[in-house]
Amino acid sequence: MKRSTGIRNALALASVLTAFPLTTLAQKSPTPVPPVSNPCTPRFAAGSVIAQPPALFSQNGVLNVRFSYQQTIDSLGNPIYCFMTPDGIQEPTLHVNPGDTLNITVTNNTQAQPFGETFNTPNCGDTTVQFPTTSPPLQQGQQNPNGIASVGSSVNIHYHGTNVTPQCGGDNVTKTLINSGSTFQYSFTFPTNEPPGLYWYHPHVHGLAERDLLGGATGALVVDGIQNVQPAVQGLPQRLLIVRDQTSIFGAGAETMNCGNGIPFQDLSVNYVPIVSFQESNGTIGFTPAVLQMQQGATEFWRVVNSAADTILDLQVMYDGVSQTMQIVSIDAVPVNSQEGPQPPKLIPVTRFRLPVASRVEFLVKAPASTVKVAQLVTNNINTGPQGDCDPTRALFNISLTHGGELLATREDRMPTFTALSNHQQRFGGALLDDASTVRTLQFSEIQPTQFFITVAGQTPVVFDNNHPPAIVTHQGAVERWIVQNLAQENHEFHMHQIHFQVLAQENFETNGATQAPAIDGQFLDMVEVPFWDNVKNPNGPVPDVQLKMDFRGMDIGDFVYHCHILSHEDLGMMAIIRVTKDE
Repeated sequence: MKRSTGIRNALALASVLTAFPLTTLAQKSPTPVPPVSNPCTPRFAAGSVIAQPPALFSQNGVLNVRFSYQQTIDSLGNPIYCFMTPDGIQEPTLHVNPGDTLNITVTNNTQAQPFGETFNTPNCGDTTVQFPTTSPPLQQGQQNPNGIASVGSSVNIHYHGTNVTPQCGGDNVTKTLINSGSTFQYSFTFPTNEPPGLYWYHPHVHGLAERDLLGGATGALVVDGIQNVQPAVQGLPQRLLIVRDQTSIFGAGAETMNCGNGIPFQDLSVNYVPIVSFQESNGTIGFTPAVLQMQQGATEFWRVVNSAADTILDLQVMYDGVSQTMQIVSIDAVPVNSQEGPQPPKLIPVTRFRLPVASRVEFLVKAPASTVKVAQLVTNNINTGPQGDCDPTRALFNISLTHGGELLATREDRMPTFTALSNHQQRFGGALLDDASTVRTLQFSEIQPTQFFITVAGQTPVVFDNNHPPAIVTHQGAVERWIVQNLAQENHEFHMHQIHFQVLAQENFETNGATQAPAIDGQFLDMVEVPFWDNVKNPNGPVPDVQLKMDFRGMDIGDFVYHCHILSHEDLGMMAIIRVTKDE
């Protein structure tokens, strides 16, 4: 669906609201983090070699981080955003262990905006949403009189996939706001049975989320210890590959639906190396892939996060046009087959993997033979529906073989050695579906082009507003079956904050020619895609849905959200609040 950023922002603006009573974080006015020079760098040229992101590691059970949230303007006049450490590190990978405490101090050093909506109390941090003005974008290097480009606004941080508290100071997105000049302290502890794997962090102010992610303000968060759940990864070189998207150079020219090799809705990047789209002399669209150096003969552990705002990925490792086997280790930070059954868990071999927006996949892959002429990681064309976006086929990177010495040597580049098989992270096992206390049906729907809904069947569809009461109230200890249907003519993606769900079934995908996603049935995810329903072409056809086991037996008490993670949809209202009450 073609969307104007101005329309998105103007119609998506929502105030934040009275909700579940929140515990105020006890803190002594945190010391502000000063802005750093040359923010949001380095971001690389097209065709560059992919570098491992910088990393920070917890010590003695604690990771302390200080972030300055900043912005600048790229060469096309688009705003870009970043979390910077005082010593100039952009979006470092945050490494913690189960049971560790993460303390993050954030100062918003972007330019204030002149108007906004008020948060109803109780709230965390500031009370007014600062929204961008509608004035024309600045050119590269153009600044306002105080030296900061006037495209800044409110921010907060979502710790995507983590099973941590939604209270103030934790993973709270509907009540937390950090405005220009304000400083906020996050402090929370990971469960001792948090599954080891790949999570990530990003801004989550409703109405601004797509813009901030297109600006690149995302980073990886790793709960360490996966080698003690899945010993197959021990000692291997690891690659952290963060796929982001950015405004396409062709802007509103993007096609829709099954666009083949057409103009993408958004361009992509890998670890800030852009996969730039360009027009060939014959009018077709081409792409400049990045370069990944891989040691000849090596097996590597690739850890891929789709931290795009809008772009779905369909991944294949291709050597001279032949799809290679990827041995799946983990999906959405939960090692596959690790929550039930014999240990260590069995890997899942696939030759293709669908990676929804915000999802993660971790897998083993072998380097190409020296005789291979073209080795690539490719994302394939996706039919997103008659009103969907264009996610065309494009190579993310070419693999270049190296020979001789050690390519990856630092702590963040090689997996630790297996020490002892750990069942400690079997957080989600043991809940039988027969224990389900409630069955709920949720439905994605739209009124094009500006109203997007996720609605409990029987309720009236409403665009998200933080002042609304929770759409669902359940209790700690509940186990429920949710059926999530897609009534729209474009793909949508279901994301649940605070908990993971088990995929029980993918139903009616074939109605419009879609195929079920491989490797996810029976696994525990926080993201799942539901394909479009073409009710115009096939009005009597069955509605595509996924069936999920929702497990509320954990520690997460309070209000949090579920939504479509295609953020142009979420910003236009496709989100709702759930309240989990304490199990007396």
